[in-house]
Amino acid sequence: MLRRAAKIALLPHGALFRDRRPGLVILIYHRVGGGTTSEIDLPVGLFERQMAYLRHHARVVALDAALDGSLQDAAGGPRDAVAVTFDDGSRDLYDWAFPVLLRYRIPATVFLVTRHIESQTPFDFGAYARSPRPPAPLTWGQVREMAASGLVTIGGHTHGHVDLTRVSDAEARDEVERCAALIADRVGRPPTHFAYPWGRLSPRARAVVGERFRTASRGGSAKNPFGRLDLLGLWRRPVQQSDGFWLFTLKVRSYLDGEEVLRDLVSSRRQAGRAAELA
Repeated sequence: MLRRAAKIALLPHGALFRDRRPGLVILIYHRVGGGTTSEIDLPVGLFERQMAYLRHHARVVALDAALDGSLQDAAGGPRDAVAVTFDDGSRDLYDWAFPVLLRYRIPATVFLVTRHIESQTPFDFGAYARSPRPPAPLTWGQVREMAASGLVTIGGHTHGHVDLTRVSDAEARDEVERCAALIADRVGRPPTHFAYPWGRLSPRARAVVGERFRTASRGGSAKNPFGRLDLLGLWRRPVQQSDGFWLFTLKVRSYLDGEEVLRDLVSSRRQAGRAAELA
């Protein structure tokens, strides 16, 4: 409730300052139907309602549209396009989200952490590590089935979900290349798209990723204006439980771009609190 109230408080800012330039809006999902209270785990019913909204009220495109020049070719002039993406590759994506994507014919890109897909060990990073029941990963068979649908594109998210801004160039290159090679071998097609773990990038990380991938996505709430697409630094908006349905529709239309400022403020205070505890 507090998170939702904070987002509602940002709406006047969005009404005044939202980016009205037509562009590409990229949405980040993580889990669907995991049955937890995590902000990144959406109930199936809510996810389906969001996909129905996109199908009937938005111009939904595959992330490949950022590369083929079709984004500005809509009838009647350019208007916002929306791309759906998923990070990590938890098995509930196949169980719950994939059937909804098929039902509404929503294209999506799934960014895989290949170490967990390959070893079939539960995810063990970030909040997953603190969960009593961390989610199981997709199997390669499930990944291939989704890719064969023609709706799902498989992208890379490093081999072990490593923050590329905090490792050496050699380590970053190994993470990126192992991820790309495994996807190419197991899926039968080299990946084109990448998502930076934790949404963090640096000039060095960008250079390493650019050796293997044509697009790469960062975290954030901004839109990607047509004609100015930074293909190795595309912005993505996280979709959270607290968005519900109504706030989700406003997020898609750029009314909640100020959320990133609020998120950075909360993160800074948490880091300051941890530093004080260690002092």
